[in-house]
Amino acid sequence: MLDPNPLTRFTAAQVLEHPWLHDSKKMPDISLGDTVRARLQQFAAMNKLKKKALRVIAEHLSVEEVADIKQMFEKMDVSKNGKLTFEEFKAGLRKLGNQMPDSDLQIMMDAADIDKNGTLDYEEFVTVSVHVRKIGNDEHIQKAFTYFDRNKSGYIEIEELREALADELEGTDEDIINGIIRDVDTDKDGKISYDEFAAMMKAGTDWRKASRQYSRQRFSNLSLKLQKDGSLGAETR
Repeated sequence: MLDPNPLTRFTAAQVLEHPWLHDSKKMPDISLGDTVRARLQQFAAMNKLKKKALRVIAEHLSVEEVADIKQMFEKMDVSKNGKLTFEEFKAGLRKLGNQMPDSDLQIMMDAADIDKNGTLDYEEFVTVSVHVRKIGNDEHIQKAFTYFDRNKSGYIEIEELREALADELEGTDEDIINGIIRDVDTDKDGKISYDEFAAMMKAGTDWRKASRQYSRQRFSNLSLKLQKDGSLGAETR
């Protein structure tokens, strides 16, 4: 179809009769693809500030920007309860022509399921779609930054970050908050400027590094909790 020579290029009739289209039901499962898989792994491992920012961006997208995403979700939601089970997600993608192995579908599901309740609500579905499709320009990023910069100082301060992520964290999880500040605050002034925030949003995530760092933070936090309630000391004795 892309052949520049009109004499050798396929006609529309030839294209429609080609086995690639004609025998689509016989085609094997198509892999998710390294690029999309990597972006889903990035999403699963990225810090909570960036995930929350993506949710803010998703909420501010225009009707036109999310029209096809909404339509896709509604087609998949067979039970019409506003949530997708893995089987609905799998069946929906099959109906839409996506032939992917179950292992890749599980990667997508796990990455998108932000609250880890085993289902996808519409907000989660749109949020991961924003990341995978790279939806988001400077205007979207500015709106997300304004959401966090509640006192309009031009910076996201640690208290604002703690307040914005209160619903995302288990109690007062200072390790996560401090980890975000440490990673995003590149000039080390203890707060996040718009430029630092935008750089975080536009940069790729080393998901392996992020995953290891998150695990270390969680392990450290758990150890402190065990020490406080005496469990760790009793165990070592």
